[in-house]
Amino acid sequence: LLKEPRHAVISLKDADSEQIYKVLKQIPDSELFSSAAFGGKDLMFSDAATELTELPKSMDSFLYLREDYYEAMRALRAGNPPATPQDRNIEWCTISHAEQQKCDSLQIPHMECRRASSVEECIQKIMRKEADALAVDGGQV
Repeated sequence: LLKEPRHAVISLKDADSEQIYKVLKQIPDSELFSSAAFGGKDLMFSDAATELTELPKSMDSFLYLREDYYEAMRALRAGNPPATPQDRNIEWCTISHAEQQKCDSLQIPHMECRRASSVEECIQKIMRKEADALAVDGGQV
């Protein structure tokens, strides 16, 4: 399995990402993804790249590059290997007041309940390692 993330263009959160995408799409892919004419390799973009893909607005760099990428970068900066998961509480994500009440009332050892406003927000929390699990209807997957 591939351990490193795919390449990404990352901008400030308040930058006009649509405008950045439009400007880059005006450049032919053969020019954008080739460094040979400049005597280098992987200048600005990977020479192996073939296209730009615009990601949804809800996708941020953490979600795209994934938590293990950020952990690896932190570990490299600190000179330490990535930490192994330790015995910890399970963070269950709930999406309604009633679901939160039920989760809290279960009082399951080593499980904590975390509230989100939607299934999408719970999925983002799971991807960010802010939650571990949630239950969804098959139609929501």
